[in-house]
Amino acid sequence: MNNKLKELEKVLGQNRIRVNEPMGAHTTFKIGGPAEFYIDVSTVDYLVKAVHTARSVGLPVFIFGGGSNIIVSDAGLAGLVIKNNCRRFEVMRASGKVKRVDGKPTIDLDKALVFAEAGVIINQLVRFMIDQGLGGLEYQLGLPGTVGGGVYMNSNFPKKGTYVGDGLFKATLLGKDGSIKEVDHAYFKFAYDYSVLQETEEILLSCVFKLNAMDKEELWERGMEALKYRDSTQPKGASAGCTFRNISIVEALRVPTPDRITSAGFLVDQAGLKGKKVGDAMISDVHANFILNLGQAKAQDVVTLVRLMKDEVYKKFGVHLALEVRTVGFNS
Repeated sequence: MNNKLKELEKVLGQNRIRVNEPMGAHTTFKIGGPAEFYIDVSTVDYLVKAVHTARSVGLPVFIFGGGSNIIVSDAGLAGLVIKNNCRRFEVMRASGKVKRVDGKPTIDLDKALVFAEAGVIINQLVRFMIDQGLGGLEYQLGLPGTVGGGVYMNSNFPKKGTYVGDGLFKATLLGKDGSIKEVDHAYFKFAYDYSVLQETEEILLSCVFKLNAMDKEELWERGMEALKYRDSTQPKGASAGCTFRNISIVEALRVPTPDRITSAGFLVDQAGLKGKKVGDAMISDVHANFILNLGQAKAQDVVTLVRLMKDEVYKKFGVHLALEVRTVGFNS
């Protein structure tokens, strides 16, 4: 038996770790080679233990949640891959007034703090908040993935200019040195498709959202507006989500695009690439910022399409597209 596997199992337990686990089985793209070592975790304490153990034996660590927004290389991933299934969430604290409804005392909420572990499915959390009459994340209904991924990318609903990070109050992080710390909203330096976690490589363990009480029907209307918009504009099928970040308004003015459109998909479309295929990977003919896996696509097929999209858009518009999707396990 592999010596590092033995060391992992000493601490994390027998039969918990899978060897050469195919990552294509765990990503929304259904693409990805084998993870050297793979483990599912369902508690934050065990996740921290797994990270510390892997690092102590010199193994790199990769943590993922829903498996969206990532392209895993055909060669797979070295080290320990951790699937974060830590999915506890709850209302921590609420403020409001007691009023009587049909003669019974009920709490009329004003504000609330909602705790969520990073592995919580973001759609599940958004639906819970709407049902509680708490506003702040309703436009994120329909987002794929987990709270951790949503905060890491500061996922958004561009039609309304709302972001996952908008409602973040504080969070608990695991640092590269193994320490655990609590940080506030300002620490993340949120921007479009950005949080500081993309640079610090700290691991989000949990977070607290600060939300305001709103009419539940209005919240559902907002949420369904976002959900219907996503369903009507995004292609069906296996993908990692949007491939590129939208361009800046300055670039849109310089190109120029009609009505100052900042959509990366618009530029790819205008470069004549909709429906272009490499192997079983295809640029969607519904939304050109999506690459679809038609069945047996390889990561290398996707990378070839990505390079083509970047090159052709630059040739036609002089714009450098920046990846939104995260590539994992590639040498460069």
